[in-house]
Amino acid sequence: MFAKWKIYFKSKMKDEEWGLTNILLWTAVLNEFDVTEQELIEGTTKACFARELNGWPPTTATDFINIFRVEAASEYPTAQAAFTTACQNCGMRGDVKRNWKHEVIYETANRIGWGSLASATDRYFKTFQGVYDEVVREHKNGTRFEVPQERQLAYERTVVKAGSDADKQITAKLAELRRLSA
Repeated sequence: MFAKWKIYFKSKMKDEEWGLTNILLWTAVLNEFDVTEQELIEGTTKACFARELNGWPPTTATDFINIFRVEAASEYPTAQAAFTTACQNCGMRGDVKRNWKHEVIYETANRIGWGSLASATDRYFKTFQGVYDEVVREHKNGTRFEVPQERQLAYERTVVKAGSDADKQITAKLAELRRLSA
C-alpha cells in the first residue's frame, strides 16, 4: 500500500515518515479495527482521487480508516446508503429475512410505501431523501421506531428413534403398503 502511495503522491511522501516503525504502527491499528483488504483498496482509491484535499496522504492510520468508514462517524446511514437498502429490501418478495441496518430506514420505507421503493429509480432519490431526513430528525428528537421481527420458519430435522411409537407406526404403514403393492 505504501509503495503505491509513493507512486501516487510522489513528493508529498517523505521517506523518513514511512519507516519500519510507522509501518508496523499502521499495521497494528489497521488490524485492531479489522480493516479488510477491500477497504484498503477502496481507501487507497479514494485517497488518490482526493489528492487535491489538504493533508494527503493521511499521516495516521485512523485518518486513513476515516476515508472509507465515514458512515461510522454518524449513528445514521447516509441518505444514499439508506435509499439503496430500502429499495433492495422493498424489492424482496415473500417471507424472507430483510436487513434494514437501522430502524429509520424501515420507517422511511413504510412512510413512502414499499411498492414505490421496490420499483424506484435514482430519480426518486430526492423524494426519499426528504422523507429520510425528516425521519432522522424525529429519531434524533426522541421518537423511537421499531423493525418487527421476521416471521420466517426455521428448518428443523427430527430423526425418528428406533423403537419409538413413531418408528412403530411408520414400520406398520410401510408393511401395509408393501402388501398392497405385491
